[in-house]
Amino acid sequence: MARILLAGCGAIGTQLGEALQAAGHEVFGLRRSAVAMPFPTLHADLTQPLPAELLPAQLDYVVHTGTPAQRSDSGYEAGYPRALRHLLAALAPATSTASLKRFFFVSSTAVYHQDDGSWVDETSPTRPTRFNGIRVLEAENVLRQSGVAGTCVRFGGIYGAGRNGLMRRVQAGAEVQVAPAKYTNRIHQDDCTGVLHYLINEQEQGRPLQPVYLAVDDDPADESTLCSWLADRLGAPAPVTTSPGGHTGQNKRCSNRLLRTQGYRFIYPTFREGYAAQCKVD
Repeated sequence: MARILLAGCGAIGTQLGEALQAAGHEVFGLRRSAVAMPFPTLHADLTQPLPAELLPAQLDYVVHTGTPAQRSDSGYEAGYPRALRHLLAALAPATSTASLKRFFFVSSTAVYHQDDGSWVDETSPTRPTRFNGIRVLEAENVLRQSGVAGTCVRFGGIYGAGRNGLMRRVQAGAEVQVAPAKYTNRIHQDDCTGVLHYLINEQEQGRPLQPVYLAVDDDPADESTLCSWLADRLGAPAPVTTSPGGHTGQNKRCSNRLLRTQGYRFIYPTFREGYAAQCKVD
């Protein structure tokens, strides 16, 4: 079985770690705060150089699932490109890049600049203009230029397991855009961990992986459709529709075809299955 480091081990990292441990892998978590976890945990701030000899030796996989401490350009710079540089620097003396099977970086669909509702995939151009997309794409390039075998997994909007911001918005009477349609690209947290676990298994089975995957569900539904369905499910007021006209930032439809072709099957293929399950819990 593999030795796996989960860096920036928050909700997704913890859930993934539990699944990997249950499958027989040796798991280590790395996080800023000293929180008890169900597997060995290392404590360090990735925005700073890591202490010498902190990381376990002979790692097979590293999965970076960290998030920035602040939603600002400086926060994203520290939480993504800087964090990856520090992690890769600490990894070099602990684990030979030749022996590391794969470094997974959890990226974001924010790297896409498209704002006209067009479809994008892993081959689409990425010219983000907002700080979040710029810094996440910078981190992807840090990994790409490191010489380490790496895969960037671009998640859409994550929901589930207490991530109920949209549900609260709908319950309060959401305002939604209808003309032009504003598309959403979502993925349930269970599928976030499912995708990462699946890709590790694929590597373990010797199947080739791509450098980038788009991880979103099957239905990049428009905001009006999503919120109207959710309002009906929650017994909330029907959303108020607006038509601002023109293009609004980061409005695209993300295709998961490559991930599907790899063989992954979604636990929650669309928002309907995902939010139906979440409504029962929350």
